[in-house]
Formats: sequence, C-alpha cells, structure tokens
Amino acid sequence: MTAVVYARQLNAAGDTFSVEAQITQCKDYALQIGCRELEVFVDEGITGWTLDRPGLQGALARLQAGDVGYFIFSDLECLAKRLRDQMLLIKTIEELGVRVVSVRTPIPYPVSLICLPQEYVSSCKIN
Repeated sequence: MTAVVYARQLNAAGDTFSVEAQITQCKDYALQIGCRELEVFVDEGITGWTLDRPGLQGALARLQAGDVGYFIFSDLECLAKRLRDQMLLIKTIEELGVRVVSVRTPIPYPVSLICLPQEYVSSCKIN
C-alpha cells in the first residue's frame, strides 16, 4: 500500500518539530500499518496560514492521481494553522478515498463525524 507523507517546518523550538523528525515519525507509523511505498512532500520556510505551498499542493495532486491509501503527517499544525483549513483539507482528502492520519494529534475517521449536517445548522436559532 502507498502512503503520502507531508511535513512542514514548524516554528517551535526543539528537534521534535524538525522536518527530519516529522518525516521519521511518519515513516515509522506508515511501516507499522503496512505501507511499503512512501512518497514524501515537504515545505520549509512557508507559513501554515496559507494553503498555497508547493509541497502541500504536490501532495494533494499525488492523492488526486489515485492509488494512495494513506495521507500521513505529524501534527495538525503541520497541515494548516486554521482549524477550518485543517477540516476542509481532511474532508477533501477523505472524499478521495484516502485515510488521513495525524501521528501526534489523533483525529476521528471520517472527519465528517465531527461536522454538523446542514439540516442541523439550519434548524438552530440564535437568540
């Protein structure tokens, strides 16, 4: 099975947040779940406030090409700074039939479990 690994340089101190440490963490996880083919995409020096990052866009293009079982990254902050962007990315990737895994920050599968249906949102009244 193929996994796409994504890492982004974080602005936190310490080696545990380095790109190399993130990749190692993700590769170890991928091997534990049986992924033998890994493709790694990296962004260094680019903020997580934007989704217009070459590594992230390359990873998304690879996922859209198909034949990928998992999209693995170290931490939700690695994926994006805004919660809205994190959830939209995860939902979009899951809709491609790819399992999304954050190694350090567990997320429910599928992410739609934590999204409210439109019917519920429409029925809520704010006083």
